[in-house]
Amino acid sequence: MEAISLDTQSRTDFGKGWARKLRGKGMIPAVIYRAGDEATHIAVNPHLLRQAFQNADNPNVLFNLEVEGKIFTCLIKDAEKHPVTRDLLHVDFYEVASDSALTVEVPVVTTGKAAGVTLGGRVRLERRTIRISAKPGDIPANVTLDVSHLNVDDIISIGQVELPPGCSTDLDESVNLVACIGKRAAIEVETTTAEVADEDAEGAETDTDENDEG
Repeated sequence: MEAISLDTQSRTDFGKGWARKLRGKGMIPAVIYRAGDEATHIAVNPHLLRQAFQNADNPNVLFNLEVEGKIFTCLIKDAEKHPVTRDLLHVDFYEVASDSALTVEVPVVTTGKAAGVTLGGRVRLERRTIRISAKPGDIPANVTLDVSHLNVDDIISIGQVELPPGCSTDLDESVNLVACIGKRAAIEVETTTAEVADEDAEGAETDTDENDEG
């Protein structure tokens, strides 16, 4: 995954009043956090930030933030949004090292039509994300699972998944990711109920015949 370049402005002013003025200019306050070092306070364009997210289609998109001639490669740590408009108000970034693995949550995506769907089943995601450890450049946009072979009651667990190169997970192999659930149980109940009804009917007929003989 390549990092997306995003221009920034360094800032030294703080406070709610200054933040409002900054937003009035089409920018929002942000902070770059770095392990063992002081935070760097910047301003970014929220529209360019959103556009970058949409184009990357990746919640773990990497950003190259240029601040006074220095480049910081970062992931977004947290984003504050307006409770009504959902506009970005503030963003926290954290710097990552290209040669060090980090742990992130990666979305699970399914592809194909499960065989069990034709029998009335449906595919259900048991986990929408997988906790992945990888170097920044190896973090995938998602983990794609082919569900076309799944019949009703079949599952895909962590142990059955081949993760992208450079990725690992600390999740137990027995953790389920996807299941094909459906009406098989309901059909079995209906069948059993019908069989019981038939047996009752046969029993009633036998009782009637015996009573007639008497």
